[in-house]
Amino acid sequence: MERSKFVLAAFLTVFVALGSVRAADPETFAGTASASGTHKRPLLIVDGKRYELKASDKADPAVAKTLTKFSQGDTGTYTVRGTPGTVQGNDGIIVERIDPAPPANAAKTPVPKKAGYRIYDHAVKAAPPGDADHQFRLVIPDNLTTVRGLLVVGPYSGGDSRDYHGQVWYREFLNLHGFAFLGAKNYYLHDYAVMRTALKQLAEITRHPELVNAPYAVTGFSAGGGYTRKLMHADPAKVIAGVVVGSTMKLRGEITNDHRRVPMCIINGELERGPGEGPGMAKHLEPVLAEQRPNGALWGWMAVQGVGHEFAGQEVLTMPFLDAAVRLRYPADADVRQGPVPLKPVALESGWIADNSTWTSGATAIAPAPTFKGDLAKSSWLLNEDIAFLYRAYSTFDRPLKITSPDPMSAQGEVFDAGSAVTIRVDDSKLPGWTKLELLDGATKVGELSKGKAEFKITKLKAGYRAYSVLGTDAKGNVRPSNPVLVVVRK
Repeated sequence: MERSKFVLAAFLTVFVALGSVRAADPETFAGTASASGTHKRPLLIVDGKRYELKASDKADPAVAKTLTKFSQGDTGTYTVRGTPGTVQGNDGIIVERIDPAPPANAAKTPVPKKAGYRIYDHAVKAAPPGDADHQFRLVIPDNLTTVRGLLVVGPYSGGDSRDYHGQVWYREFLNLHGFAFLGAKNYYLHDYAVMRTALKQLAEITRHPELVNAPYAVTGFSAGGGYTRKLMHADPAKVIAGVVVGSTMKLRGEITNDHRRVPMCIINGELERGPGEGPGMAKHLEPVLAEQRPNGALWGWMAVQGVGHEFAGQEVLTMPFLDAAVRLRYPADADVRQGPVPLKPVALESGWIADNSTWTSGATAIAPAPTFKGDLAKSSWLLNEDIAFLYRAYSTFDRPLKITSPDPMSAQGEVFDAGSAVTIRVDDSKLPGWTKLELLDGATKVGELSKGKAEFKITKLKAGYRAYSVLGTDAKGNVRPSNPVLVVVRK
């Protein structure tokens, strides 16, 4: 008798595990539609818990149709009536009825606050099992009701970019454009599907459904730079622009005009080593540009003098470049809550072009795209005149002038208020007898000296990224730029 009870209990346990019998009385669940990644099985996320869904044999055919929509990307909020059980070996619901519902019972996660920002940490299970889970951090400014876009900063191999929003050049980008920040850790494979899964789940947790539609401004160092190009290749319609730092533009698979029309800038160090090679990344970048630039690619690159594979203030070009791209490409009337943002195309002829062969022979040569006379295969396309002037100052090797204050790296902890003042101090010891010094904010001249102390004071700063450089003229009429510095001004 006891043995018969044991066999019966075991039989029922197996039968329930197959999801074929009712494990409990029907219940009502309220949650958000989702899908189970690769296999796209329909899910309902209730207070952060995932339930796999299966239509009951007695359910109306409309239930199966609705579940198919879940698998196709529906992220709406629903009330589900059904029996809890096991589906595909996971916690599940055998669905009898399903109806749209208001999002009042959407997933909730404690929201820590820090300096006016809401911070959400979220993990996505790694595959294969045993690898460290992918860790993401989403940072949303407190006063932001709609996330217009995402500043994505990929981590280098073994690195952690989750706290990079604390650096002022990244943080103020969010306030300038109504964006959120996305950083990551243990994201070694840089799989876009993993990032999309994270964003879909974060959209539910944060109650910002527009996250799944938000376009990306992307950058990263080393492997993070590699992810920048991979993200552009995977979803060019969503990438506003990208800046690859300390990596290449090696792209596997077909490159189409959709990819070529995404503005990209690559920044390497002069002493940076290619894989298994001596200093210099030209062997890896020049062939890509030689093929793609004559075909209209809105791409460019430069090498920073004296720098290897390291962080060295590359944000001085990165952030103005991304800032300009958002202003050019994000439609003023776009509503990210209604669907993906149709990014505006940038005309090839509207940009400026730099001659890459002139970095080391005086000042880098730049010109409006329609008037450029050099070899396109050895050129860099730049978004506008301001970015071109900044690029010239940064890429030129012969720079006898040096801006010493503000410190080129001071933006990590310093931000100026709009309307305030800043003093630009210049070391002119290597340009004795200069006849003129001109201070530029991008391409705009904002100060000039013909004698005296090499120092400028700028008042009534305007919000945004102020990228300053100095043009010096010597007694022979030669003109050389200084290094550029980035001054971040709070909106």
